[in-house]
Amino acid sequence: MSGKFRIKSKGSLSVLRSINNVVVFVRAARQFGIDPLKILAGSGIDMWELDDPLRIITTAQEIMVGRRLAQLAPAPLIGLDLGPHHHLISKGKLGMAAMCCETAFDALHLMLTYIDLASTYFQYDLTVEGNRGCVRLTELVNIEDFRRYIFETEIVSLHTICAMILDDVNVFHEIRIAYPAPDYAARYQEIFHCPVIFDTPGHMILFDAALLDRPLKHANPLTKKILEQECRQLCERLNESTSLRDKIRHELLFTDGDFPTLDQLAQRINMPERTIRRRLNAEGTSYKDILSDIRRQKALEMIAAGDLSMEKIAEKLGYSDVAGFYHAFKTWTGNTPANFRKRTS
Repeated sequence: MSGKFRIKSKGSLSVLRSINNVVVFVRAARQFGIDPLKILAGSGIDMWELDDPLRIITTAQEIMVGRRLAQLAPAPLIGLDLGPHHHLISKGKLGMAAMCCETAFDALHLMLTYIDLASTYFQYDLTVEGNRGCVRLTELVNIEDFRRYIFETEIVSLHTICAMILDDVNVFHEIRIAYPAPDYAARYQEIFHCPVIFDTPGHMILFDAALLDRPLKHANPLTKKILEQECRQLCERLNESTSLRDKIRHELLFTDGDFPTLDQLAQRINMPERTIRRRLNAEGTSYKDILSDIRRQKALEMIAAGDLSMEKIAEKLGYSDVAGFYHAFKTWTGNTPANFRKRTS
């Protein structure tokens, strides 16, 4: 494919997603010799739900389980190892629909259209100029302690999917990665069969645009049409299933800096403040309760991580002084932050 065009996926992180990634986390926990119940603790996800292909969870729940796995793993959590588990078939009907497309371009366009079903943390920006193809991956959320794992999982998954669709492992010409090279950097080139450059301004994949015209050997237009319709229905279900509580939790959990006031939140989600109060009341909660719960969750995560002082944690959570944070934490847990850190270290 030549010429010049550009396609972008949506620029916001979905509130809800399938349980697929959590299933991979549980599999990894078993490989590490960790009781899966320990990484699911507090997430609201039960073991039996992992067998339900239609189970929908929040993105926040998925991150909570992943963080817990990273904390308990005896060795650093490496996305290069788990990425292959996120192959085309693991994407469910979206993956099967992609396999039935006529060309690689059709498959890529389909997956970008229904990106919510891919459980990604990135916005994809595909550009083609002449014979040069480029995909930029922009992080939709800042998860500093989990950043490298998320990107490694994404890029290995993408390579695995492209190799499967095209029946060829040589699908990338060059990969540019926006973080320093890890100790195991040599593994990247072994996996991707191309040069890999670290510490670049952004994440980028370069490839030969001619690949997009390559016909797919499993093309089946009729089956693809049926599966695409089901993908559309699944995306609609994700949107319809999102409660206002989950939407607000999502906004607050991924907020950088100060938490918004209710008035600021109303502007952010384009909903009148009065409507927010009424709908949350109908859901049995309030903005104050949701904010308190988010602060509690973030406090537990930051204390367990062990790399920030209590003063810095209090500041990040929006408390004017450490005493206010200590009082709130004791109300949440019945314990002081310092004692909690000792118990989890």
